[in-house]
Amino acid sequence: FEVDDSSLTQALSTLRKMLKDSTKSPEFVKTLPKRGYQLICTVERLSPVSSDSSSIEVEEPASDHNDASTNEVETIVEPSLATTSHAIVEPEAPVVPEKAPVASAVNPWIPRVILFLALLLPICVLLFTNPAESHFRHIGEYQNVPVMTPVNQPQINNWLPSIEQCIERYLKHHAEDSLPVEVIATGGQNNHLILNYIHDSNHSYQNVTLRIFA
Repeated sequence: FEVDDSSLTQALSTLRKMLKDSTKSPEFVKTLPKRGYQLICTVERLSPVSSDSSSIEVEEPASDHNDASTNEVETIVEPSLATTSHAIVEPEAPVVPEKAPVASAVNPWIPRVILFLALLLPICVLLFTNPAESHFRHIGEYQNVPVMTPVNQPQINNWLPSIEQCIERYLKHHAEDSLPVEVIATGGQNNHLILNYIHDSNHSYQNVTLRIFA
């Protein structure tokens, strides 16, 4: 027969209480780690008062049977205890829950929408953004040709005689129908000035830039 661990442990605990046996310094039952239990006290067989041989013969098989049962119980219990000790020493590996696969389906229209917006953005910038207009101020007029300069341009009053002379020479070599509509003067620093002769749309090919050195 087989005896489970809990029943055996409870039975031995009851036996030790009845025998008043300590587990730290046992006198009757000794615990063998990973093997089982061992009876360490001296056992004497008591003979009956009568000298009846038949009674003795009957008792001997019973004793042998008890010893065999004890050996059988001990043999059966030892693997169970070893297995239990081994199970306690080796902890179980933690169970990691499996992650559910994430759906990787992507809407095929999303890349197309992103591409469309990337192409549309520069067009919107060009259509709805007005370029900064240049602002000029009038500094003179020679031969009915106005002379303009940017508003952020430093004063170039000391260049006015040179500008007038250059415009007069330029007009002498051009027909009246191709005269410039305005002259834009820039620079004036580093002893040189730039004159941009601007013609109408019909003669825009005659636009020219001249550089004057002091």
